Amino acid sequence: MNVTKQIIKVLQKDVSQSSQYKESLDVSKNAFLDYIASYSAGLQSPKNQEIVKDLASSEDTKQILLTSYSTSRVQLALILGYLAHYEDLDDVQANFRGHPSAVIFSALLSVSDKNDSFKRMLESYIQGVEFAGRLGQQFHPHHVNQGWHSTATIGCIAAAVAIGYYKKVSINDFTCLLSLTTSQATGFLYQEGTNGKPLNAGFAARNAVQAYELVKVGMTAYDDVFSSDKGWTQIINQQRLDVDKLLENWLEPSQILSPGLWFKQYPFCSVANGGFDLAQKAHKLGLRTANISKVDVHFSSTGDKALTYRYPNIKLEGKFSIEYILWLTLEKGSVDLTDFTEEETSDDFFNFAKKVVRHNDLEGDNTTRPVRLVIREADKIKFDQLEQHPKGSPNNPLSPKELHLKFKRLTKGHLEELYRYVTTGEISNTSEIFERLSKNY
Repeated sequence: MNVTKQIIKVLQKDVSQSSQYKESLDVSKNAFLDYIASYSAGLQSPKNQEIVKDLASSEDTKQILLTSYSTSRVQLALILGYLAHYEDLDDVQANFRGHPSAVIFSALLSVSDKNDSFKRMLESYIQGVEFAGRLGQQFHPHHVNQGWHSTATIGCIAAAVAIGYYKKVSINDFTCLLSLTTSQATGFLYQEGTNGKPLNAGFAARNAVQAYELVKVGMTAYDDVFSSDKGWTQIINQQRLDVDKLLENWLEPSQILSPGLWFKQYPFCSVANGGFDLAQKAHKLGLRTANISKVDVHFSSTGDKALTYRYPNIKLEGKFSIEYILWLTLEKGSVDLTDFTEEETSDDFFNFAKKVVRHNDLEGDNTTRPVRLVIREADKIKFDQLEQHPKGSPNNPLSPKELHLKFKRLTKGHLEELYRYVTTGEISNTSEIFERLSKNY
């Protein structure tokens, strides 16, 4: 048995037999509801509503959620993934260093058939996150340091893993599914601050679905993409995959529980969450940008790698700028969607950004994301605090009430019935999801 089939044997094992299955399933429900909320937020953009209309087709039958339009399965995955990641409000997994739900749920919903089990879809999501987290553990930090966008690369394969489990494909079809997916698994961090960034999530979901559709009609492909000799990991990350490490203690504990998922409250890169939390504290103490002479912000060695903009020219780029996040928060105490448009940033921001100095001198790992913020006025230190577990991270999670409030806010209160049915386990198949999300809000 080759390496890839050895991996697939584990991927096909029953998720419900894991020791923390109930806890994992509960988190997967939260992830699904958070995904729907994030998708809803992306769909509310007038620009995106026009895009959806243009991509729809009256000849196809797969409904585009929360609209009256339909499209193909492949196109639906692109639309769902793009919109779910559009505002950067969707969840994150630390080992993966990417956004699992935007890709995996988009792919699963797109391949779902009328009587497919909703519970099995959640189990398939758990399996996809497990693969993404475990592969990410081996790939990072090298992968992200090279400039790859993990949501697009690892996420695409994780979506294929989830599809293979969901649809109970044979081991030979599973190998083809992974093979055809790896040939399309690509995406780069240089897309940050553009529509290309959320499109990476859409492309990843679409490519996994496309691979599945091709396998269904009989396409074949190389059957050992994780080969020790010429496998995908060696080509893409210049390293041999440690298969034993990848598979040992599978789902014990699950990656969805440890290190777990981040659920975000604000529409910017989660790497900036620690700095944002500290800036909020400083704002409450009365510190304002006009009086600040210098700001030192400390990260781990690669802690700010995804914050690619120091002087963003447009506000959308500011999602990936600690300088912009700090400026906004110290100015007004928080941020909202209107702070991240395609408008140009101001001279006031640029003047502030020149006072910010980044440092990479903290110790960190996948269970912590340390940020230290030091603020000076007239060269005197007025604020100096460390944050290791930002709000929304697994060790400082949003409460059930906070998760519900986020859902209600992003869906404008229209989907409370869905929220109740998912949390109480009253939905039996995926067709009920499409039925409950068939209205155009």
